[in-house]
Amino acid sequence: MLNYSINEIEGVKVLVTSGSLTADSVVNFKSIVKQVTERESLIINFENVTLVTSAGLNALVEVSFFAKDHDRRVIILWPEKELLKMAETMGVYNYLIFAQTVDEAKMKIKFFT
Repeated sequence: MLNYSINEIEGVKVLVTSGSLTADSVVNFKSIVKQVTERESLIINFENVTLVTSAGLNALVEVSFFAKDHDRRVIILWPEKELLKMAETMGVYNYLIFAQTVDEAKMKIKFFT
């Protein structure tokens, strides 16, 4: 199960998530992210995400492409090392944007859009 709330930090929307991003939660996750990224870029705080399956990783790639198609970006903040390794192993690392600080995430939104 993936829990979430949407906050705003210094004018940027942040989706704060916790739990697991799995096949059971991807439909709702994609819907939320797509609703926001139709209008603006989004930082997704992954600090408290304990598990991301291949279905979850594919959902991240899908919403990243959706955002890019709308001239927006999805930034994954504070990803676990396991997520980074899985993204690299599955060959999707280059389709995602990762950040280790809020300032880095904000800078990447400006740089990539």
